[in-house]
Amino acid sequence: MNVLIAEDDPFFRAILQQLLCADYEVQTVSEGESAWRLLQQRESPGIVILDWIMPGLTGPQLCRYIRNDKKTAGNYVVLLTARNSASDIIAGLEAGADDYVTKPFEAEELRARVRLGRRLLDLQAALLAKSQALEESSLREKLLQSRLKTESVLTTTQAVSRFVR
Repeated sequence: MNVLIAEDDPFFRAILQQLLCADYEVQTVSEGESAWRLLQQRESPGIVILDWIMPGLTGPQLCRYIRNDKKTAGNYVVLLTARNSASDIIAGLEAGADDYVTKPFEAEELRARVRLGRRLLDLQAALLAKSQALEESSLREKLLQSRLKTESVLTTTQAVSRFVR
């Protein structure tokens, strides 16, 4: 699973990368526009950790971009910021963040929250696969029913044809 860290502070960026690199493929950027460009790539990270205040796009702005884009709408987004007022937390969650962690943070808590994101993304992927399989099964069933009706009509027509002779 790939994780994108968008954090303008080199110290926190390095800490986050070190904290997660053993379990995830981690990409880091220092500003919002670079994060958005990475998320637009074909194989973009599924988990995104965003600082609130960055050059260019802020964390909440990037959250809105992510949620409004069909390709990235399902990403798991964590806002990681020093902003800790209730109004900030509400604003971050309303912008589209799935989770909100304040700095300074406990390393194990952040790891647990990222694991939660991974688990949710895995469940989402499994649900999508089951949904697609169910849709394919339904299409096969409709095709078989159609063939059976066609064969039934042919059999009936042949029987009537023999009877009429």
